[in-house]
Amino acid sequence: MNRKSIFRALAVVSVMLAASLSAQAQLYVSSQTGNNSNDGSKGAPLKNIQKAIDVASDNATIYVAEGNYYGTLNKGNINVTKPVKIMGGYKTDFSERDVLKYLTMVQPTPEANGTTEATGGTMTLKINTPNTEVVIDGLIFDRGNSISYNAKGDGKPAGVASPMMNPIGAAGIGGPELTTTNVLTKQTSMIYLNNSRCDITIRNCAFINGPNYAINGMFGGKKATITNNIFINIVMAACEISGGGMANETKEVHFTYNTVLFSWARTRDLGDMGYGYRYMTGNINHYVSNNIIGLSTFAGIDRTRSESDKTKDAARITTAENNIFFLNKQGDLTLPGGGMFMRVNVEDFADVDQLAKSGGNKSMADPKVFKGIINEPYLNGFLSASYKETATSDPNAPENKFRQAMGMNQTGTIQSSVSMYANRYPWKEALKFFGAMNGYGAQKIKN
Repeated sequence: MNRKSIFRALAVVSVMLAASLSAQAQLYVSSQTGNNSNDGSKGAPLKNIQKAIDVASDNATIYVAEGNYYGTLNKGNINVTKPVKIMGGYKTDFSERDVLKYLTMVQPTPEANGTTEATGGTMTLKINTPNTEVVIDGLIFDRGNSISYNAKGDGKPAGVASPMMNPIGAAGIGGPELTTTNVLTKQTSMIYLNNSRCDITIRNCAFINGPNYAINGMFGGKKATITNNIFINIVMAACEISGGGMANETKEVHFTYNTVLFSWARTRDLGDMGYGYRYMTGNINHYVSNNIIGLSTFAGIDRTRSESDKTKDAARITTAENNIFFLNKQGDLTLPGGGMFMRVNVEDFADVDQLAKSGGNKSMADPKVFKGIINEPYLNGFLSASYKETATSDPNAPENKFRQAMGMNQTGTIQSSVSMYANRYPWKEALKFFGAMNGYGAQKIKN
C-alpha cells in the first residue's frame, strides 16, 4: 500500500471514530419503538433509560420519548452513574418536544416496586466526577400505583381517589385501579443523591405521590439547582439535601420556582415531619426563592438542623425570598427551641436571625386562587385531616383485678383512626400546577 492509500485509510478510520463518538454523545430512547440491541440513534432508539446511561459517554445527552420507564427489564431503579443530560418529553419519532403532552413517566408498578433496592431511590445519582453536571429535565415521577393503601377503605374522604396510605412495610391494595393485593410500600425516595460529586440540575419535573421524600441524600458537588418542578403529595419532605464530599468544600442548593403542596408527616398520627423544604447541614448553603410552599402537615420550611460547631453554623447561609406560603398547618418555618421546635409565620421572617435574606415573602389563605387546578375533595380532606386515639380499660376484668391487687398497672386497648393520610393524588391533575401563578411556583415549561 502506498503512502497516499495509507493516508486515505487513516482518514476513513478517523471519520468512523468521530461518528462513533458522536453517536455515544447523543442517544435516543423510546419504550414504545426502541430495542436495547439498537445503536441508540434517532432512527434506532434504545428501549430503556438505564441502557442508554450504561453505554453513554460522559456528558452525553439522552433524549427520551413518551412512555413509562423504571429500570432495565422494568424492575428496580434507574442508576445514573456518569454525568449525562436526560431530557424527557419527546414525541415517539423525536420530531417534537412537549413535556406535558408527550409524557415521559417514571411510574413503577407494584411488581417493580417490590424489587427496588433497599437503599436509594426510584432514580439514584452516584457520580464521582467533579466539575461535571447531571441534568434531569422533563420527567414525571409518580409512585402512586406502587404505594400500599388501606384495604378496608379507612381514611378515605368523599371524592378522594384512594384510602389512606399504609405504613411502610404494611400490605394493602395498590395498582392503577387499586385491585392488586398484597402490595408493599418501600421506603425509597424518588431521586436519591448518593454523595454525587458532580453538579446537579433538576428542572421541569413532577414528583407525585411519594411515600418517602421526593429529592434527598448527600450532595458532594458545588451547585445543585432544583427549579421549575412540582411536588404534590410527598411524605416527610419534598426536598432534603445534606452536604457531602470534601468537608472543606462549600456547596450550594438553589431551590427556585417550585410548587410544593400536600407534604405529609412521617406517620399517620401527623405528629412528626411533613415539610416542604428542609435546610440541612454539611457545609451547604441554601437559597430558596419564588416557590409556592403550602399545605404541609407541619411547616413550609424547616431550619431545625444545626451544625454542632456554632461558629460554623453561624456562617451557613440560608435564605427565603419571594416565596408564597399557603395554609401550612403548624407554621411557615420551624426553628430550634420551644420544646417541640419554634413555629414562625411568614409575617415574622424578618426577625429570624438564621435567615440571611427573607424579603418579599407572602402569605396566602384563600384556596380559590387554584380553583379549577387543585383537586377540591383532596384539599377539603387535607384541611380537616385529624388523628384520634380512644383508650378503653375495664377495671372489673379478671386480669385487671389481679393486676390491681398486685399493685400493677391495668391493661386496656387503644384504637386509633385518621381521617386522611397521604392518599393518592390524581397525577394527571397534578400537572395542572405548571404555570398556575405567574412569578411564583412552577412556571409554564419552555420546551
